[in-house]
Amino acid sequence: MQPQWLILTIGAMVLGAVMLAFTITRLIGLLRESVVVRLPAAARQSVSFAQPGTFILYVEHPRFKTASSNANFSLRDTAGAHDVRSWPIVLRTTTSGFATVRISVRGFAVEHPGPYELVMTGVSPDGDLSSDALIFTRPYGAFLAVLILGIILSAACLIGGLVFTALQLAGR
Repeated sequence: MQPQWLILTIGAMVLGAVMLAFTITRLIGLLRESVVVRLPAAARQSVSFAQPGTFILYVEHPRFKTASSNANFSLRDTAGAHDVRSWPIVLRTTTSGFATVRISVRGFAVEHPGPYELVMTGVSPDGDLSSDALIFTRPYGAFLAVLILGIILSAACLIGGLVFTALQLAGR
């Protein structure tokens, strides 16, 4: 057993554990901080934005429930009565919990703060939307990818440090 290798492997294990805790905490914070407004699912409703910019619309629904999965969305400026520029999300971000799933569906470029009308079409008339929600967030896809990569690397460092420490202590 060489003490310098033991110190190195224990250090890698501790560093991996600290970085893993930091990246997971930051990931949860990112998902919470990015939410701008949360609305119940309805065919037409008013939404107000305090600042202009790009917003991503997410549909949140209970797991295995698909009443709003084929819905189409548009955002209309109530002051100018024109549709806000929007685009479909090609690489959808999905956030899953035990009971709910949140899926990105559309991006909107809001040009000025103020009231807007969100219109949802394409939902079955007998579909139950009472447990669904519509969530506008700021875009966070690139930072999410960095955090996921950080979680993978820190977990590899933790596991590698643990394995090599155990091997050092076992005398191999």
